[in-house]
Amino acid sequence: MPIEQFETVLQQIRSFQEQGEWPPAAQLFAEHAAGLIDRLPAATIAALFAPFPSSAIERLPTLWYLAGLVNAALNQATDAERWLGRAVEYYAGRQAHPERQAWIHLELARIEYRRDDFAHVQAHVDSALQLVAQMGPGSSTLQAFLYYMIANLCADTGRVAEGVGYAQASAQEYHRHGSTLGEFRALLTVASLARQTGDFRIERDALVQARACYQTGRLEPYSFESLLGAETHLDWYRGDLTGALEKAQTWLTIAQGSGYSRRRLYATLVLGNVLRALGRYDQSLQVYQAARRIAAESNPNFTRWIDVQESWVAALQGRLDDAAMLAERALAPADHGQRMSFQVNLAVVYLLNGRWPDAEELLCESLDFYRRSQDQVATCAISFHLAYAQLAKKARSSEILDLLQPDLRWLDGCDNAYFPLWWHPVLVSRVALWLLTTTDYRALGRRLFLQRRLGADGLRTLQEAACAGNGALSVEATDLLTILGEPPLHHLDGVEDGSARSIIAAAVVDG
Repeated sequence: MPIEQFETVLQQIRSFQEQGEWPPAAQLFAEHAAGLIDRLPAATIAALFAPFPSSAIERLPTLWYLAGLVNAALNQATDAERWLGRAVEYYAGRQAHPERQAWIHLELARIEYRRDDFAHVQAHVDSALQLVAQMGPGSSTLQAFLYYMIANLCADTGRVAEGVGYAQASAQEYHRHGSTLGEFRALLTVASLARQTGDFRIERDALVQARACYQTGRLEPYSFESLLGAETHLDWYRGDLTGALEKAQTWLTIAQGSGYSRRRLYATLVLGNVLRALGRYDQSLQVYQAARRIAAESNPNFTRWIDVQESWVAALQGRLDDAAMLAERALAPADHGQRMSFQVNLAVVYLLNGRWPDAEELLCESLDFYRRSQDQVATCAISFHLAYAQLAKKARSSEILDLLQPDLRWLDGCDNAYFPLWWHPVLVSRVALWLLTTTDYRALGRRLFLQRRLGADGLRTLQEAACAGNGALSVEATDLLTILGEPPLHHLDGVEDGSARSIIAAAVVDG
């Protein structure tokens, strides 16, 4: 809805209120509630509702509905539940207003989500889906808004792949009704969810469409920041780290001029992550310190996310005590979803210290969580770490392949053999070396080395394998080193002890 139309609607509602015409004021408010609540601050919505007298609120079901929505916007859960429950019971009993009933169920789902009551969240989302189906195609922009809410609830409740479809449906409905802003937001949600499922083609297509929406010139001032942030993530996740760095720097420059500390904080954190992915650890730590200063001023709860990012840098640098301390500090205030993420850092420290049972317990719990939530990028990283543990324990190749197979299929189909979350060259190099011994994924193993994202750790792993004299694997490692322009250390062939050759090879690679 254009801003001019917003102003007209607000004036009409206030005019009805001034004349004491409560039913038409309530009806007009309800008709435009989706746009008003989506675009205006909660305090403004509450002020618009305030003139309705208690006598009118008690007798008009439309005002029960609005009272529930307003209280939900204000995060007043108890009052929101009371009014929303009363309204949905009234509408359901008369089989009226399926669109209002659907919105009510989605607001109730959001309330239950904040309580971690996922069974009730699921029930409310399912009820909303049934009601939306009754509305028929293209009935109103409210339908697009409801699809948008459902998509985000799917993301929050571990139904990411399902959420992609609803976000796409939302974008299509907004496009049908000419709502460029709504379409833009829905497309960014498509991109975000597709990124988690590892479908970068859908993500890229959504961002191309989102940029076309932005170029119409009819969006909000911060829309370009949102678009740049999404495009930065696409490049980072696909392994185009040079492109990601360029976009992240531009994004941060714009965010610093916007005056919104939350946006500046997130842009700063992502820049640090990209620098870390590039192996520029000292620079990434400097950026994380800048993020920490912003968080201290405006959003102290975000500090745990900075702790966990710094923890990963420490793990990459071999500062395992620091990595564990920072991960444990981040875990202390974490909710369940955050714990599933943060504990992967701690598990990797355990791996690098040889504490296999402790590491596997945490990794298996997190892998189960992310597989249920359909987060392909996360499951790939975690399964690689579990495979590293199994290799260290000399598990059978069939067991390791069973663990990795779903994620290897996905990774093999990506443009780049790379995953951005919990990428640790030491661990990935060991698994990549094992892939060279398989039939189906030998080419993927070669790609992991040839793309040079494993750095010195990858070269060290190949040199050790080349010098080990292990038949086919030694030949394969020698070939890869030759392609990479790193001469194999065959002058060590005269050293008879295999362990000694590996130790000397590693020492030579390390200078």
